[in-house]
Amino acid sequence: MDKTSNASEGDAKPRRLLDIVLSWPLEDVLNENLYKHKVHKIPETFKSATDYKNSFIPLLCEETRTDLSSSLSGVSRAPICEIKKVIKSKQLQLPKAQKHFKQFRHKIQLKSTFYSVEDGGDYEPGSGDLIAFTNIRPKSLDDLNTLKSPYHIGYVDRPKKRFSDMVSVLSSKCLKTDTEHDFGNREEPKLYAVYLMNMTTNLRISNALNSPSEGEHLNIIKTVLGPHLISGENCQNCLSEENCQASFTKEDMIIRSQKLNESQEDAVSSSANMINCNHSNVKLIWGPPGTGKTKTVACLLFSLLELKTRTLTCAPTNTAVLQVAIRLHRLVMDSLELETYGLGDIVLFGNSKRMKLSSHPGLVDIFLDNRVENLKRCFDSNIGWETNLRSMIRLLKSMEKFTLRKKYRAVFAFIYKQKFVEQREKLKLLMQTLYTHMPKSFISLETVKKMLQALDLLRSLGISLCFPAYIQAFYVRRDECLKVLSSLSDTISLPKFDKRDNMRVEVGNFCLSNACLIFCTASSSVKLYTAEVSPIQFLVIDEAAQLKECESTIPLQLSGLRNCILIGDERQLPALVKSKIADKCEFGRSMFERLVILGYKRHMLNIQYRMHPSISLFPCKEFYDEKLSDAPAVKEVSYNKLFLVGDMYSSYSFINIAKGKEKLGHCGQSLKNMVEVAVISEMIKSLNKVFMRTKKKVSIGIISPYNAQVNEIQEKVKQYTWDTTSDFSVNVRSVDGFQGGEEDIIIISTVRSNGSGNVGFLSNRQRANVAMTRARYCLWILGNAATLINSDSVWRNVVLDAKRRDCFHNAVEDKNLARAINDVLFEIKLLEGSESPFMKLSLGEKSEASTSSSRLVEPI
Repeated sequence: MDKTSNASEGDAKPRRLLDIVLSWPLEDVLNENLYKHKVHKIPETFKSATDYKNSFIPLLCEETRTDLSSSLSGVSRAPICEIKKVIKSKQLQLPKAQKHFKQFRHKIQLKSTFYSVEDGGDYEPGSGDLIAFTNIRPKSLDDLNTLKSPYHIGYVDRPKKRFSDMVSVLSSKCLKTDTEHDFGNREEPKLYAVYLMNMTTNLRISNALNSPSEGEHLNIIKTVLGPHLISGENCQNCLSEENCQASFTKEDMIIRSQKLNESQEDAVSSSANMINCNHSNVKLIWGPPGTGKTKTVACLLFSLLELKTRTLTCAPTNTAVLQVAIRLHRLVMDSLELETYGLGDIVLFGNSKRMKLSSHPGLVDIFLDNRVENLKRCFDSNIGWETNLRSMIRLLKSMEKFTLRKKYRAVFAFIYKQKFVEQREKLKLLMQTLYTHMPKSFISLETVKKMLQALDLLRSLGISLCFPAYIQAFYVRRDECLKVLSSLSDTISLPKFDKRDNMRVEVGNFCLSNACLIFCTASSSVKLYTAEVSPIQFLVIDEAAQLKECESTIPLQLSGLRNCILIGDERQLPALVKSKIADKCEFGRSMFERLVILGYKRHMLNIQYRMHPSISLFPCKEFYDEKLSDAPAVKEVSYNKLFLVGDMYSSYSFINIAKGKEKLGHCGQSLKNMVEVAVISEMIKSLNKVFMRTKKKVSIGIISPYNAQVNEIQEKVKQYTWDTTSDFSVNVRSVDGFQGGEEDIIIISTVRSNGSGNVGFLSNRQRANVAMTRARYCLWILGNAATLINSDSVWRNVVLDAKRRDCFHNAVEDKNLARAINDVLFEIKLLEGSESPFMKLSLGEKSEASTSSSRLVEPI
């Protein structure tokens, strides 16, 4: 046993993950074998809920350690800010079981951004950030552990508030306060906070895994512990025809109106049917690439909304959550009877910056933070709905005292017009806020119609005030308006909140408790654990195959949960795991994948709408057992779009680059192939020439498994990537970063080029599947055919399949590509300072290249 016994499995269980991380000395963080003998492979079945949750805890510690170690290694590039003073340091009183461990809370004053250090002034420590304290700007890891400034990390548990420069940080060591040490003094060393990582998600997972292992909140988890408890089929006793017939007449009409295919319609119907079952159920929907998964999920959610079933929709990332919310919002807006009435039943919450809500203004109406701010104004007893409604009623009634004699009409208009218009606009805004943001259970359709009627009458009154000759008509409309406003005063009853200081939280809980559909990441669903929020009945997890099973335990333990739908595709990439030890122990495996391994039944979406048939042919056969069909739309002649002339640039081709050279990138941990970079650059130039002449919109995706190659390609084609709104867009990302994306043209750079057939993690079938299923019209794969054939991986099958289908081409057949290859090989020779046998093309190759057509063709 090494000296850090605190990291053992037995010790990790009762202690908080944060305590463990803060107590690690630097040598433990960097020790790759710290957990090697303390973790076990996650089994496929479990004896109990306790056994289930405990199996993840040591691996979560190991993954956190690896993540922190990786961050420390790259500390020279980390965001940094300067600390002005440590205002206060206080030792916390910990439970008896943790007496051997000290913890301090520090109140820290940050230096103003204006005075911040160069290149680091933008960083502001945020909630959940793990930071390192240092008295110099670190250029390497060694700078974080010196005699003057030993290794010291802290956790930001209370971030900087608006218009404040103070943050609260927890750590296991005491920092000197400003009375002992003034960091503003020139003679004293400075103090910096260096960002390392954010622990929010890992801490939420840890809390979920350490929650009580008995109770109603574990119903769903208990159903998936072993194969003897699961079937994947709905309970036939609960779902009799008699029970379901009344519920689904309307929903069947909704489903049919969305023009779903048969597999999509069956998925929605059978999933929505689960609400009639009194038992805990889990259902899997298998959504291969391009099969309309998001459309299917949105239609299911729309059905659950109509059935008034309280549902939480989660996904691993903010981006994935946003995609479903956008599609559902579109469906709902198309169905609304009156303006935005009904949006109050839908809530989206999360990080607005990461979700990029500014690009989707329609979603602002369902975003929780925006809703809370709007409703706070309505509920405010001083400036809110009730006060303004009474003010308008008093104002209209006060007009009785004025005579209708002509000489007073001008005075009447002058006195009241401005006040009336001001009051009317306030009331209009409050009405719009109420029928947009209040749940339908608090405001009926008839009430909204009265609001709109009142607004029409108020508009008419405003017109009458502008024309004194219409004063008689004004009084007639005024009486009618008073009647409607008085009715609204009696009809609308708003919730009361006693704690004004905590009103934001209370209004937020009100919105979450009364919404029918809630959207957030799986990690953020911890917000729904608060006692004030009503139970969730139904859970939908999109991209479920990309969610670590331990992370799914956060939403799966919500109170009241009976039914869960997992939508995903385990044959695409799983969640990213940084630790090699944790990866081998299946830490990144999803619940979706584990249930598939156990033989759990999946409902497959079996028609793809994305790829040209020549692109889908190989993935369908290789990854989906030929169960995936092409939709009629992709078989149409119009879908056969060509962007460059020549067979090499048809819908599907493998382009052999025999003279490629793989080498390590600058950081030495990733590979690049500059010959493939040069070929891609030449292709993009040719495509851009076509675009400049035709002005026909085209989107291009360039994918590589290696980050060093991604960086080199981005640098080479950066002139085309800076404007993402252009009709000629070029998107360069890793395979992992492209999961879920699609473009008109996809170019894959496989990078590997060696005589041994070594392709490393390129051989991963899931990674290959993702890369090969992103294109709509054209997929061009670049690689060294000999290397890939000798690899005995899925890429061997790719090359051989391309040869059988006459889709195999040599890059040097195109004279422009041949010239680009020759140029870059010459540059490599100069850099290496030695003769290269590949410096020039042979005369035969030159002749072959010169006869090849490199003409451009307009897209059709």
